[in-house]
Amino acid sequence: MRAGWYEKTGPALEVIRTGEMDAPRPGPDEVLLRVRASGINPSDYKRRSNLKVPAEFPRVTPHSDGAGVVAALGAGVTGFREGDRVWCFNAQWGRPFGTAAEYVALPARLVRPLPARTSFIEGACFGIPAMTGYHAVHIAGAIAGKTVYVPGATGRVGAYAVQFAKWRGARVIASTGGGQEAKAAILGLGADVVFDRKTDDLQARILSETGNRGVDLVVDVDLPGNVGLDEKIVAENGAIVSFGAASVPTLSLAMSGRKARNLSVHLIFVYMLTEAAFEATCAGINAAEDAGALKHRIGGVFPLADLAKAHDFAEHTTGTGHVVVEC
Repeated sequence: MRAGWYEKTGPALEVIRTGEMDAPRPGPDEVLLRVRASGINPSDYKRRSNLKVPAEFPRVTPHSDGAGVVAALGAGVTGFREGDRVWCFNAQWGRPFGTAAEYVALPARLVRPLPARTSFIEGACFGIPAMTGYHAVHIAGAIAGKTVYVPGATGRVGAYAVQFAKWRGARVIASTGGGQEAKAAILGLGADVVFDRKTDDLQARILSETGNRGVDLVVDVDLPGNVGLDEKIVAENGAIVSFGAASVPTLSLAMSGRKARNLSVHLIFVYMLTEAAFEATCAGINAAEDAGALKHRIGGVFPLADLAKAHDFAEHTTGTGHVVVEC
């Protein structure tokens, strides 16, 4: 089969190779997936580019997310048939073989039916980005009738968080530093209000939109960098959910002086949810997709032969959407 891989960390154009390797066979409780599209996430290129840490395995076929067709079933697998359209997640989590290949064998619990209206390219976005966005919106409880604030809403996760929050009946306030084009894109995803994140009076504007009560939920891509604002706009009994730390790896949270005296903070890592959370998250994504509630922002599509170029593009182009490799 055709596949892509790297054997040492470094710049994409220097270390990523594509070529032939033996196709895997499904073991017990595994599904063999004929991959049609493979999604690239920040974790994929950050891990590959980190020269301070050697490659996890002698050869790494990257990417956790993908979509395709069931090619074969291992012993004991039920609920799938050959030819079923599916999407998958966590393919390369703790494993050397991800979805940047024509075939991948995965535990059946990491495979889900792909909704009929969804393309393989769109399905390749369902793993880390959509799962993180869904879990972030739901972890603190029901949000119908509440107000959600999403900074960085042009990002892969933020865009899904906006849409899941609207689908569940929330009012969504978002912010962006990307100018009018980014504002228009976020409004197109369903946000009710979009502010310029660089404005001096962002806090006052957000509070004004809530009658000075504050927002019920913040879904933040960089909590350490934004906590100074977040803790001043969260309503009593509100929550902050963090899925990233782009500025610094530590967090300083005020014990007094913040708006909410009763505040919950959730630091989520979607690779390691409980099985119950995985089930609820995947089912919720499929339900939202079946309801026509999701738009998928695709920033670039590359053939597998151009895997190195795809990684380089994803690593150095932000705010444009998902980068997908067709296999």
